[in-house]
Amino acid sequence: VNTSFSCLCLIDEEFSFTPKWQPYFVTDLASEDRCHLNGLAMQNGRPKYVTALGTGNSLQSWRENIVKGGVVMDVESNEIVIPKVPMPHSPRLYDGKLFMLTSATGDVVVADPEKGTFGSLINLKGFVRGMARIGDYLFVGLSKLRQNSSTFKHLDIAKLANEAGIDVIHIPTGSRVAYLRYLASVEEIYDVQILPNITRPGIVNTMGEMH
Repeated sequence: VNTSFSCLCLIDEEFSFTPKWQPYFVTDLASEDRCHLNGLAMQNGRPKYVTALGTGNSLQSWRENIVKGGVVMDVESNEIVIPKVPMPHSPRLYDGKLFMLTSATGDVVVADPEKGTFGSLINLKGFVRGMARIGDYLFVGLSKLRQNSSTFKHLDIAKLANEAGIDVIHIPTGSRVAYLRYLASVEEIYDVQILPNITRPGIVNTMGEMH
């Protein structure tokens, strides 16, 4: 997901990226973050749904209505299937159901693209962003919002979003069963991934050879 250029792209070894898809309302390929395209749900190895915080076609126009300007789009049809979503993030298809986060309200939601609706599984009373599943459990990221942020300070959730961490949600009951909080150093979480059966992961870099 290329948020800055409002498109889906492939990483290219000769260029920065190769654009493959963009919302119908975005007319130009420009580094202007026009709609804040931010999330992608894959289905059978192909892009199925994307989330965006707005439908504008000018520089950062998504900021004009961050509370109810978000959308879920079907990539194949290039149509909006769910409108008026309060800052949608992290769409995921699990067992045929579309899960996502509504950051402006702090909810984990289950959506129905055919009906254009969504309902809350649980409210986490924080700024949610980043989600992964293992078994019956969702791992959801929470970020600490900057109180002086011109973008987020007017959100009701901004008053509650004072911690960063991970919440673990039991899907069948919609209840929080565990959580982790960062007391220092970490304030924002953008995504969450699960690495099964790994107790000490490392990050590959270009500083030395891997053996």
